Amino acid sequence: MSDFNIEDYSELADTGYGNVEPTAPEDEFFHSLYIAGQTRKNHTGINEEAGKLQVRGVEYNLDAVSMIIMNIKEILVRSIQKQNKEHIDCFSFKVGDPWKGTSGRVCGVNSAERASNEYCNICRSQIIVSGVYCSENGNPILNKDKKPCFIFIRAKGMKYSNVSTYLGDMYKKDLDPLFTPVTPQSTEFEKKAVNNKRFVTKVTIGEAQSNYGVKKVFNLEAGPKLPNQVTIDILKLSKKTIEKFNEKFDWSLRKAGSTNYGQSGEESTPDGVLPVDQNPKTETTTTQEQSKTDQQQFSFDDIEF
Repeated sequence: MSDFNIEDYSELADTGYGNVEPTAPEDEFFHSLYIAGQTRKNHTGINEEAGKLQVRGVEYNLDAVSMIIMNIKEILVRSIQKQNKEHIDCFSFKVGDPWKGTSGRVCGVNSAERASNEYCNICRSQIIVSGVYCSENGNPILNKDKKPCFIFIRAKGMKYSNVSTYLGDMYKKDLDPLFTPVTPQSTEFEKKAVNNKRFVTKVTIGEAQSNYGVKKVFNLEAGPKLPNQVTIDILKLSKKTIEKFNEKFDWSLRKAGSTNYGQSGEESTPDGVLPVDQNPKTETTTTQEQSKTDQQQFSFDDIEF
């Protein structure tokens, strides 16, 4: 046993160099739900068909996907294109007062304020909507470990409007309150944070006209209303996963980059890959077996992370 003490060198801890292994899409905690912009072969050898819904690392080429919404966050993103890939130039998770971006600048509180600023005028609002991947009646679709799959939508550009409108419509619903006593504060909380969790949300593909032609967008519609206890369980699950949600989507905590996981010869980044995902060094061909059997006795309280 030597007499050397590691504490004598603790100030050097941040001056070393480690190695971060990329996470395969199948092993991600949150799986991106996106519309393929072009037909392309993914890292598993499956052809993702243009205009079809893809659940990255889980299932591909779908016409509809159902989810129960968990956590929602509106973010501000100033992005630029470099070599046909999206790079984040400034990002705000909209926390604190005032909001600040990773550039150090104070964010305008609305689009008009941002538009009047020469630097911020290309900054745009986006919405991240995470949820539990489920069947049409709300039963979770389990992964190989018999645990729910968590998915998310990134509503940006042309895809922003439909998602924003749907969430606004959920807010406007007058539903029987879950919490007592009923107060103006509890009513506002339920409208903002609970109403959207009380229904199965069905996601399909629609079209919208842009200056560059017709674009594919998300269509969201409310499906079956969930029992009150399931909604409470989803709220508990949202609390359990909020730290993972923040780690994934507060991109100010990570260095921006881009990735073509498992792609060869493709320059454009697939829509399902976030511009802050780690650049991979290796390719995986792992596939995830999915259990689509309705789990009538499934309890969200039993999930351990």
